[in-house]
Amino acid sequence: IPPSRNGPYKQKEVDRTKERVDQAFRALFYRADHAQKEHSYDVVVCHANVIRYMVCKVLQIPTEAWLRMSIPHCSMTVIAIYPSGSVSLRCLGNTHNLPPDLITYS
Repeated sequence: IPPSRNGPYKQKEVDRTKERVDQAFRALFYRADHAQKEHSYDVVVCHANVIRYMVCKVLQIPTEAWLRMSIPHCSMTVIAIYPSGSVSLRCLGNTHNLPPDLITYS
C-alpha cells in the first residue's frame, strides 16, 4: 500500500495498515487440507481497497497493482483456493446482486 506524496496517507499509517491487512490475509487465505471432502466458504465484508490488495496478493502479482483496479461498492469478489495450492479469481467486482440504479463507485 503505497503512501501518498501529498495526501492523507503518511508512511507510518501505511505501514500500520499494511501490517493489519497482511495479518488478515494470512488468516483468510490458505490451502485446504487434502483430507477435506467438502467445500468451505468464508464471507468477508471489507473496503474495496482491501479486496483489491488481497486479490493482488493471492494472484501473486505486485500489490501496487490494486491502484489500477476499480470495483463497485457492495460488489462480490470470489477467490477459489484448491488443496493443490492453485488459485482462481472466479469474479471481481460482480454486481449481479444489485439493481443497476444502485451500482456506484468511489
